[in-house]
Formats: sequence, structure tokens, C-alpha cells
Amino acid sequence: MRHHLSLILILILITSCTKDNNQITNLTINLTHTVDNINLVIGGALLPYTNLAGEQYNVRRLQYIISNIKLNKVNEESILLKSIHFADLEDLTTLSIDMGELDNAEYTSITFTMGLENSNNITNTHLNENWHPTMAWPDIMGGGYHYMKLEGDVDTITKGYATHTGALQMMGEIIRMDHSFTIDMPINLTVDNNVGDVTININMEINNWYENPNIYNLSPAIMGDMSKQMQLQANGETDVFSVSVN
Repeated sequence: MRHHLSLILILILITSCTKDNNQITNLTINLTHTVDNINLVIGGALLPYTNLAGEQYNVRRLQYIISNIKLNKVNEESILLKSIHFADLEDLTTLSIDMGELDNAEYTSITFTMGLENSNNITNTHLNENWHPTMAWPDIMGGGYHYMKLEGDVDTITKGYATHTGALQMMGEIIRMDHSFTIDMPINLTVDNNVGDVTININMEINNWYENPNIYNLSPAIMGDMSKQMQLQANGETDVFSVSVN
């Protein structure tokens, strides 16, 4: 009888130690921004960057929305991490997203939508969000919200540009063109009881908005230009975003 009791106590101790050694994995997503692989610097009196069109420019403002942020498992299941996130380079707290505890699983990719799909991009839908007044898109152009505001100076510090993306419906047109797009980036992440906390870095390469497959000039207005919106959409889908896991 004593032998059995001793064995039970040993098993309880082993189980307890195993449980104590298990680590909870918390996930953080960091949003980073580069120009030609160098960290983006906001503002300043200089024009430090040059795009493929030969335009010299700086960046004074970068605000954007990503939505439907998901992690995809090896068994093709997906978990929704966050429905909508607003990033503003002047507010560093918006560049790090605490996603909380991550379940044990093998994850193969991360997906998100740049901007808002039409079904979630309706005027005054997000009145309670602090970015609502900042990102509102003119009703005369289809309403809803900006996907991105990328602004600064080009060629001289007195000549500005504004790369504003969003859904577009021109006067007299029936169809509202959705210029949001979904990015699916592969990752290699296996979460178990020993991996510890995980960080996924999503980087936006600014110059790639203007280079591939369309060489884009900063100066012309974009908001009411359907062809320009389509060019930015195609460029964004190609190679603006990249991902790494730590």
C-alpha cells in the first residue's frame, strides 16, 4: 500500500512540474516602415528619398488601416486576431499590437487586408473609432474611409504630394470600385509549451508603392483618379509588404 501511495505522489509531482514548466505564448505584431531597406524617418527639411521616377521626397504623414488580420494554421483553419487596426506613425502605440495568448499550433501564414473591403467601408460605420474623422473619404467620391494617407514634400519643400487610397465611385457610375487588397505572407511558426513569446514584424517598404509593376509619379492628384488608384493597388499587392518572425 505504501508503495502505491509513493508512486502516486511521484506521478503527481511529475505532472505538477510539467505544468509549471509550460509557457504561455503571447503574440505581438509590430508594424515597421522602410525606404530602400532603411528605417523611415518622418518629417525634416530635407528630401532624403528618391523613387524610381527620379522624384526626391520626404514623408510627413503616414496613416493607414489594415483589417481582417488572421493567422492560418497548417490544417487550413484560420484565427481572426483583429478586425480593424489603425496605424499612425506619429503615435508609436499604434505600431505595436498586443494580440494576447496564442494557441499551440503550427501556423503557416498571416493574412490581412490593406484598407477596408466595401462591405465594411461605409460612411459613418466607424463613428466611435478615434480615426473616424481623420480617415473619412469624401461622399462625392463614394464615401467610406481612406485606406491610407501618405503625404510629404516632393522636389522642393514647398511642393507637396498626397498619396491617398480608398474605394472610388465617380459621379454617374453605378459600381463602387474597391481598391483594398488582401496580403497572404508565409511564415514558419510552431507554437508549443516551450516556444515563449512571439513577435511578427510586418514591414511596409514605401518606395515599392511607386515602383512595381507601375512606375508612379508623386505629383498628380490621386483621390479622384481611378487609374492611379488601380496602379497603387497593383503595386501594393506585389511587394510593398514583407514579414519576419522573432
